[in-house]
This record gives sequence, structure tokens and C-alpha cells, in this order.
Amino acid sequence: MQDGLSAFVARTVLIEAATVSLDLQYYIYEDDSAGRILMSLLLKAADRGVRVRLLVDDLGTRVVNPLVLTLDEHPLIEIRIFNPVEGRSGLRRALEQAANLGRINHRMHNKLLVADGLVMITGGRNIADGYFSRSDVEFLDVDVMALGGVLPDAEQIFDDYWNNPVSVPVTELSLDNLEDQSLDDLRRKVKAFLEDEAKSEFTDALRQSQMAGEILAGAIPFQWGRGTLFADPPEKALHRDRIPVEKFPGYQLEKVIRNSSANLRISAAYFIPGNIGTTLFTGLQQRGVNVDILTNSLSSNDVAIVHGAYARYRKKLLRKGVDLWELRKASGEKRRKRWFQGESRATLHAKTFVVDDSLGFVGSINLDSRSLLQNTEIGLLMENESINQELSAFFEDWVAGDSAWHLSLNAQGKIRWRARDGDGKALVETKDPETTVWQRWLSWILSWLPVESQI
Repeated sequence: MQDGLSAFVARTVLIEAATVSLDLQYYIYEDDSAGRILMSLLLKAADRGVRVRLLVDDLGTRVVNPLVLTLDEHPLIEIRIFNPVEGRSGLRRALEQAANLGRINHRMHNKLLVADGLVMITGGRNIADGYFSRSDVEFLDVDVMALGGVLPDAEQIFDDYWNNPVSVPVTELSLDNLEDQSLDDLRRKVKAFLEDEAKSEFTDALRQSQMAGEILAGAIPFQWGRGTLFADPPEKALHRDRIPVEKFPGYQLEKVIRNSSANLRISAAYFIPGNIGTTLFTGLQQRGVNVDILTNSLSSNDVAIVHGAYARYRKKLLRKGVDLWELRKASGEKRRKRWFQGESRATLHAKTFVVDDSLGFVGSINLDSRSLLQNTEIGLLMENESINQELSAFFEDWVAGDSAWHLSLNAQGKIRWRARDGDGKALVETKDPETTVWQRWLSWILSWLPVESQI
């Protein structure tokens, strides 16, 4: 699922069609239109007898709304928080994060929805308006819906996280439910909210989508093949050094990549290959594998320090023949960098891998040390030529001349960025395109900080 509104529709249909259980695991679950619509549908599902379990990461989601406690009072709804900070806001939270950095630094970046133990959705999208709607910015992402033999693995992975001590019931957090609202009060609010949202972009998408009917009618054209679900064990958040590296999805994915023989196409919102990754990709290229990599440009990246770290490896990759593309900034988009944290959203959020002619991978894994070493991640490896071709078509669309800059080295070894405008006219830039002197200077300064293992 490449289109954001279709990805939203798929989630709503699975929630509305569930009869037994719904398990959701997300890094970010925003209290916005998309989040509230889905939460309203989860409440309605619980009212008809469906068991609902929601696990969110505390740093990504920041549960502060006391209405969550009311929701958790439902006998069939339970909400847990992964690796929480005791303080909910303000100075106390900041101090605790600083004092417990070794623990707090490990976040749950997973994205997973499992309905009735029969169907799952995983990929790059969190639950928030920006991941499903294109009204604000072209937000490129991919999810995959799966069923069959991989579902028991998905259920087991969720249970492992849910039952781990690092996942804390929301009732144990310091939330003061001063509004003293009952579930019936909440139901009335939900009803009024859904009525207000009747003409929203999300509700229109659900009403007009063919996918909704196709899912319910069993008419979705699934592509059958071997599927393997990669996921970090939840213990990575507390005892990373005790876990064999073979259990990390990044290690498992690296083995797949090393075995590629013809083509490797990667899209990664954050790409910091380090010396090991640079050696891997240049070695594959020299072995005859065509290595193509798409990531964010400085203008489309929402975290300056990440781009600064990535930029150190561009020339090494280009010298050995690796093809690099950087996504162009959306037209008219205004961006302002902050020192260590993104204020605007990255244009590219997808994490996809296309390996040779039959393998495709969709998940939450970026190619940086934070994904590989610090956070927990998840993703699905699929052995199917049709899915491989579809992911490859996405990649080709994203790296088209009017969408991305193609990097190369000139005779003097300096980077040149090439693209085309809307009329097909060639564009050539000699420095990071669509950026200011301040942005380039900031990215360069931050690239010297010895924090690559943390970003």
C-alpha cells in the first residue's frame, strides 16, 4: 500500500470487520483526526465484544491525555506504554530522561496491526494525519498487508512485547483523570466526533474507496509467496548486549543483502551507512550488483544532524559506482532546521528493499545506527516476483528526474546534483540543492559530532 489514504482505509476496514481481537503496536499514535477516528472505531469494536490491546512507545507518543485512562477502563480494552518515562511533562520528564539515558535511549519503532490473528499490516507508517494524507506534503511511505503462515509469528511477536516487563499498563503512569468522565461520556463524545468527521478527507476516502469492499469481499489480489517476519526481541530495550546479534533484524537483512547477485534498490528516510555499510554496498557494486539507494536530501530531511552524518559517506559510495538519489523538496514547502530534532516532516519515510528479481522487504528499519542498534524494529521479507516488481516501480517513480536529485562526481571529484524541472529541462546544482548557507553550515558542523551511533 503506497497511497496514504488507502493505507488508512485498510486499517479502518480491518478494525470494523474484526470479531475476536485487535492488537496494535506503534511508535507514534497521535491525538489528531486519524488517531481519533481509529481510536473511536477501536472503542466501538470493544463494545461489540472484540478484545483490543494497544501498545505505544512513550517517547514517540507521549501519553498525557487523561481520557486514555477512561478508555482503559473498558473491560475489553487495555493500553500499555513501552519503556516509559515516569514524568509526563516539563522539567521532571527532562531530568529523568537525562538520568536514565541508557534505558530511555532505546525506543520501540515497530509498526504492526493484527486483526483476529488472520490479517496484519506492517511497514513505515505510524498513526497520525501526516502518514495518511497528502494535503500538506508529499509523504512517501509503504505498508504491506499480509495473511497466511506469517500471522502466527506476528501474534507471537506482539505477545512477546505485550508481556515483557518493559511494557507498562497505562494505569501505572502519573495521569490525573481530573475530568472524571465515564465510558458512557466517552461514547457520547465519540459519536459526536464521528458525526463532525463525516465530511473529512479520511471519512470521504473510506466512503469512496473500492478497497473497503474488496477487503470485505475477499477480492484483494494477494500475491502468494514465502514471507518471513523480522523483529527485534523486546529485551533489546534493556539488555541489548545480552542478545545474540543474529536475532537483530538488521543483521538478518544484511545477510539477505549480501546474497544479492544482480540488483539492490533501497529507499531509506535516514541513511547513515557507516564504514561497514559503505564497504558492504561498494563491495556489492564491484561484484557486479547494481546498487541504487534513495534517501532524503538536506532540503527534505527533517533532522540536520542525520544528513550531516550521511553526507560523510556520499563520495566514498559514488567513487565505487553506487547510484545515489536524494529526494527533492516539495514545491513551496517551508522548512526550518532545529539542532537535534525535526520540526518539519521528512518527505521520504519509506523503508523498502528490492533484492534481485524475487525478494522485497517493507518495514520500519532505517539504515542507521539508531535502527540497527538502539531501537526495536520490524519488517516483512517477501519472496514474490510481482511484489518485487511493484516495489521496484515505486522506486523508479520516486527517483524520476522531477522527484529526486541524481548524484555524481565530476572530473575534480566534486558532487553534482542533476534533476529535471516540470518542463523536462535539465537542472544541475553544485551544492546541496534548495538549501541556505545556514542549513549547509549547520549540517556540516553537526557532522563532526561523535554521535553517529546514536542517530
